[in-house]
Amino acid sequence: MHFGTLSLPARLFLLSWHPEKRKFSGGPDLHLTVRAGALAELAGRGLLVEADRVVAPAAVGDRTGDPVLDALLELVEQSRPRTWRGWITHRSRATLNAVRADLAAHGYLREGRRRVLGLFPARHWELERVGYAEALHAEALAVLRGPRPVEEVDA
Repeated sequence: MHFGTLSLPARLFLLSWHPEKRKFSGGPDLHLTVRAGALAELAGRGLLVEADRVVAPAAVGDRTGDPVLDALLELVEQSRPRTWRGWITHRSRATLNAVRADLAAHGYLREGRRRVLGLFPARHWELERVGYAEALHAEALAVLRGPRPVEEVDA
C-alpha cells in the first residue's frame, strides 16, 4: 500500500485525524462513515449492484485485493439481502477495526495502550504518517472551500 493506493474507507478514516489536536476525532459515527465509504468503493468498482433497493454482489467470488473490501464483499455474499442503509449499519464496527488493522500493518498507524480512569485498559491509535493525513486534509479543504473545482476531483 503506497500513499496513492489507499482505499476510500482508509482515506475517510485518516480524514478523522484532527491536525490541531493531534488525535483522531471521528466521533461516535466514524464506523458508519467508514462502512459507507467501503460500500461506495465496491459499488464504484462494479462489485455491488442494487435491485429493488436490495444490495447484492455483482458476481460471487469477485475480489479486489484489498483485505478490508474483500472481507465486506464476502460478508455481503454470505448474508441475507439488505438495503444500503442496512449494510451501512450491519456489523459496521468490524469494517472500522479492519481498516485500522490494515493501516497499522502498512505503517500508517500504531496501536497504543492506556488506562481510563487509571483502571480500565483501553486502546488508542497514534498516527505514524502525519504528513499524509495533513495532505489529505489539505486536498479535501481545497475542494470544499475552493479554489479547486469539484469537477477536477477524481471519482
